[in-house]
Amino acid sequence: MSRTRPLLAVWGTVLFWGLSFVSSKTILNSGVPPMTMVCIRFVVATVILNLLLRRFDPEARLRKEDLVPLAVSGLFGVTVYFFFESRGIKLTSASHASLIIAVIPVVTVIAETILFRTRVSLLTGLGIALSVVGVVFVVNRPGAARGGESLAGDLFMFGACVSWVVYIILSKNLHQRLSEIAITAYQSLFGTAFLLPFALLEMHQWVPITLAAGLNLAYLAVFCSALSNFLYIYALSALGPIAVSPYVNLIPVVGVLGGVVLLGESLVWSQVVGGAVILAGVLLVSRQRPAAAPIEG
Repeated sequence: MSRTRPLLAVWGTVLFWGLSFVSSKTILNSGVPPMTMVCIRFVVATVILNLLLRRFDPEARLRKEDLVPLAVSGLFGVTVYFFFESRGIKLTSASHASLIIAVIPVVTVIAETILFRTRVSLLTGLGIALSVVGVVFVVNRPGAARGGESLAGDLFMFGACVSWVVYIILSKNLHQRLSEIAITAYQSLFGTAFLLPFALLEMHQWVPITLAAGLNLAYLAVFCSALSNFLYIYALSALGPIAVSPYVNLIPVVGVLGGVVLLGESLVWSQVVGGAVILAGVLLVSRQRPAAAPIEG
């Protein structure tokens, strides 16, 4: 089997998800409220994902025993995750947000160790320690206020990390009964349903959507939440998690470069050093425990 198409798929996923932080920041800067942005994104994405489901897994059916796990995992993976992430991106820079989100694989390993008493190898422990040090460098940077970043934004992004780890744990057993595309489509459906009340609570903040915001919303919905999920699943099935994981770790790199080049964001030396240390730690952790779920922005 040729590796060209799966590799193109994973590179496309890295590019689309990496730049999603830039798109979200652009939309939020235009005045669109956070949960309204996320709700519009997932309404469109859910329609596309369910069309893809009918095309590539027409036999998929919702079983009674899967309703609660899918609903709860959709709640954490879509509603709660993007509740935190959208607010975090609003209060910090796109590049800074992507650096904090990079620690998700590390938080996942820590959670598994605590909850399931999973043994941690020396390399994994070193990777965790490096990531913690890197986060300290990123968060404790000089001139944070001048860079448009805030402690509140950092905390919201850490909340997003924790909610994504909860989502990964809740989704674990679903893979035994459902295909990846079915899980993604159904979780998106439930997550979107939970998003609607939050978006309606923001009605008094609604503003006309500018052309730039509309195009970025379309990008997030079509390319980041629908197409990229499909490409990731395709690459994962063709190459396996061990081969795909190192590419997924490049997503924050794309996010940082996108923030600097497209939004004119600046990085201080502590963020550069911290980001490099975080990525080194994540790579060590991923060598031992390949990522089981994507880091979506």
